[in-house]
Amino acid sequence: GYGAQLFNKGGTEMRRKWALVLCAALTAMSLAGCGGKTGETNAPAAESSAGKTESTPEGTQEAQAPSGDVMTIEFFQQKGEEGPQKGYQAIIDKFNAANPDIRIEMNTVPDAGTVLTSRISSGDIPVIFSDYPTQQQFRQKVANGYVQDLSGQDFLKNVNESSLEMTKQEDGGYYALPYSRNYMGVFYNMDIFEENNLEIPETWDDFVKLCDTVKAAGITPVGLFGKDPGRVGHTFQCTTVAWAPNGVETIGKAAQGEAKLEGDPEFVSAFDKMSVLLSYANEDALALSDTACWEKFVNGEYAMCVTGSYARGTLQASNPDIRLGVFPLPNDTKETTHVLSGIDAAICISAKASDEEKAAAYKFLAFLAEPENAQLFCNSDGAPSCINGVENDDEGISPMTDMINAGQTHDWMASTINNNVITDLYNVVQGFWADKDVDAVLKNMDASIAVTSAE
Repeated sequence: GYGAQLFNKGGTEMRRKWALVLCAALTAMSLAGCGGKTGETNAPAAESSAGKTESTPEGTQEAQAPSGDVMTIEFFQQKGEEGPQKGYQAIIDKFNAANPDIRIEMNTVPDAGTVLTSRISSGDIPVIFSDYPTQQQFRQKVANGYVQDLSGQDFLKNVNESSLEMTKQEDGGYYALPYSRNYMGVFYNMDIFEENNLEIPETWDDFVKLCDTVKAAGITPVGLFGKDPGRVGHTFQCTTVAWAPNGVETIGKAAQGEAKLEGDPEFVSAFDKMSVLLSYANEDALALSDTACWEKFVNGEYAMCVTGSYARGTLQASNPDIRLGVFPLPNDTKETTHVLSGIDAAICISAKASDEEKAAAYKFLAFLAEPENAQLFCNSDGAPSCINGVENDDEGISPMTDMINAGQTHDWMASTINNNVITDLYNVVQGFWADKDVDAVLKNMDASIAVTSAE
């Protein structure tokens, strides 16, 4: 369980004081479960070997470390994959060694978004936590006074300007340290491409020809996974941004009762393309999980796999010898192609923390923002960094980073649309993977939006 997590802000006396509280709370929390919809950019839930399961009982945030004692600070972070956890832990170990009066402890739990919301609503806010600052749910946390304003902090000067601007809140303030960008794209096996003299496609027609060539060589062109509606949803967001330049805005208007998707030329075209994409994919796509698909991809069964940057560390760990590249899913022309990309890792401080805790947290965020430390994270995580001076050592990622740096991107739908509207659409689109009926899916999407928007 995630609860009853004792953070020692005092010394031996405090540990004794809270021993009974810890036991009682552990018992209570072990009976509690968590459920709900995950955030748009959330990665697959995974148990963390690196994460700590210790935290602060409600009400101890005012407790301050006596002089000469160690202040332990929780860092609640939401990335479940191995890569980012290793990156954070490397930085934490380095920070703790350099700051003997502060101890940062990382806490990673399954269904982290739901857990964080629950803890905030109960007053048990982690001193440091990661979140998704472009999403509506984050803006609500800011409006409710839960997140510390970081505007004017020197460490924000180390952040790439376009990344920082994405996180600006309605009051013009900055409430998170953007740390990495995520993206959805087409990962490909560089060896298969070289062996078959294949080039990275920059248009939809080139992509179709590429798939025909791969298929003729006896290889399944594209790996897709549709067992989990959430993963279908990520692919749907990727294809919408790639093939329907105004698609996210159209869904937003539909949620306001100002538009319909049925008959919309962009969406008709986008789902026609999705039907073609599915025809080049593995036949069991609808029944396949993400990890099963990733394993088949790294073992050479598929030449390409449409997935997110969150998969890169797992792909590389599954087959350290694989040479991976990634390119944007192309539209009709390179100029009209856009990449689904948002702020992935972003670090925040609780506005409810004590002054001493905030001072320690500022120190840690400044440490995170130093390029040499951000490089440690990037090397493990593999996603483009938001910190200036950090370089991806992977040549295969350049087609993606070039387009992101050129600004041909669109943020995830949850940045402008209620998350419940979006996640309900995922189930509708999953149905399309089965019947491939364009007219039906657009009608069903309109019906779903009307119902969820009215809730």
